[in-house]
Amino acid sequence: MKNLRNLDYGLVGNGQINALISARGSIDWCCMPKFDSHSVFGGILDSDNGGFFKIEPCSVYGTEQQYLKNTVILETKFFGRQSAFSLIDFSPRYALTDGIYKPPQLIRLVEIAKEEPEAKIVFQPKFNYARGETSLSIEQNAIVAVHGNEKIYLYSNIDYQAILDGQVVHLTQGTYFLVSYGEPIEGISYDYILDKFRRTTNYWRTWVKHCYLPPKYQNEIIRSALTLKLLVFDDTGAVIAAPTTSIPEIWNSDRTWDYRYCWMRDSYFIVNALMKLSQFEELEGFTGYLKTILGRKMAESNTIDYLRPLYTLSGTAVPPEEFLDNLSGFNGGVPVRVGNNATTHFQNDIYGELVQALRPLFFDQRIVREDMDQLWKIIEQLVELAVDKFAEEDNGIWEFRNARRHYTFSKLMCWVAVDRGVQIARHLSRPEQRRWLRLRNWMRTEILNNAWNPVAQAFTQSYGSEHLDASTLLMPYYGFISAKDPRMKSTIMQSEKLLMKNGLVFRYTNEDDFGIPHNAFTICTFWLIDALSLAGEAKKATQYFENILKYGNHLGLFSEDIDPQTGVQTGNFPQGYTHVAIINTAMKLNSHTFNLAV
Repeated sequence: MKNLRNLDYGLVGNGQINALISARGSIDWCCMPKFDSHSVFGGILDSDNGGFFKIEPCSVYGTEQQYLKNTVILETKFFGRQSAFSLIDFSPRYALTDGIYKPPQLIRLVEIAKEEPEAKIVFQPKFNYARGETSLSIEQNAIVAVHGNEKIYLYSNIDYQAILDGQVVHLTQGTYFLVSYGEPIEGISYDYILDKFRRTTNYWRTWVKHCYLPPKYQNEIIRSALTLKLLVFDDTGAVIAAPTTSIPEIWNSDRTWDYRYCWMRDSYFIVNALMKLSQFEELEGFTGYLKTILGRKMAESNTIDYLRPLYTLSGTAVPPEEFLDNLSGFNGGVPVRVGNNATTHFQNDIYGELVQALRPLFFDQRIVREDMDQLWKIIEQLVELAVDKFAEEDNGIWEFRNARRHYTFSKLMCWVAVDRGVQIARHLSRPEQRRWLRLRNWMRTEILNNAWNPVAQAFTQSYGSEHLDASTLLMPYYGFISAKDPRMKSTIMQSEKLLMKNGLVFRYTNEDDFGIPHNAFTICTFWLIDALSLAGEAKKATQYFENILKYGNHLGLFSEDIDPQTGVQTGNFPQGYTHVAIINTAMKLNSHTFNLAV
């Protein structure tokens, strides 16, 4: 196997844009002016031609990288024989009297530790995924990058011509760089930059102060919570699955996807995890986003016959997949895709996840809303959709493109929709509770009769299947069955035996549209840990948990998958699913009560 690049990146952002910065301080991924825009810096997908912004010291330097405590401000330290400096990267975010200041900007601040280092400033933005020409010139006291009608501005107190010419420059105390999308800015100075740094630092540390934290694993929970917060698009309340596209799940495969969209399922997991930390704004924002989608569907057809599994940040249909042949891919992993064909799927589990996501709005007394009647109508529609879809085949949680079946997890989540609907209807004294209760009990019997495979001695991937699936490990989490029920205990034991390799759990091992999976799906390891904890095996669960935490990168960030042979992380990065699981499992292992979902 060739020497593969690791996902040694840090994430910075502000709820409007995100950027990935390498362990050597290079900005290798950033889409502007929002998460799912075309990339301006795309070096992660083509290290030569994708576009990047880096500071290259002229002598040999070692580096270390860390986040400033309780922030998403990234510090890269450069250590040389004669000089040393730090590069502070952040995207400004802080409160104003009329909202949150979160412009599409990246700021780089240099702090000198020893002497004055010499370096080259390599500023090579490439608009539109490096398709077409991006021109650079000096105007309006900035370096201006232009592609068609789009512009970004680089402001600095380094000589602009020296930057464009690739000259060696001295980095001095107070050196700064500001990359801004759109319109020019007046009055940039070091004090201006420093003010944004201080306000942004204070914003993130205040946000962390408002998080509920259990006694153990606080650092892991904080880092995961901050990472999830960066996946929330403030303007609409949409929550993306990950900031990147086309980081391969498995090297030398076609498993490359665009995750910069709002999956209904992922959004539930993310807002639910943040709710457990007493962060409510994300749920309320996502509720507004969901109301927009439902309102648009009602306006189009006066009915809601189904929901797509994912939508754009504005709540419209995700565009079909397009291949970017001009980019060589991360580690040469092609195809590079934008758009996602999963938008055409039927994934019937989403109705349960949406009802579960909205449930706290009816029960948590800290939340006060004026639209409860409208929210009840949404619940009613979602529950009825779950009832209608229960009998249908779908593409399942793992988005099998050419294999619609009666997937167990989809059935489980339809049951969850009705079960939680019963709880809400009972709370509101609604008459629907009686019919839904009968349907819930019938659905449970159907699942128990059809999903259990006596030969496999486990609940399996779909009705009549012999294949195990890690998603069945969530049955106890949702209160469908006790983890100590003999059937569930056997499912846990068989999953540990057949889905786990080197301490890492596969979502399944049967062939799918793209062949046989070779990498573990990281969240599934946490699902097994949770199930073991519920089954009374807290010691083993804790051992597995502390083992998987070792697979994070140098900043404690996780992607979607892990190669069980090499320990290398793969898949889009950082992955919301995985950081949700870290929060959920850490809290469960703290409490050993586990049943926080219901």
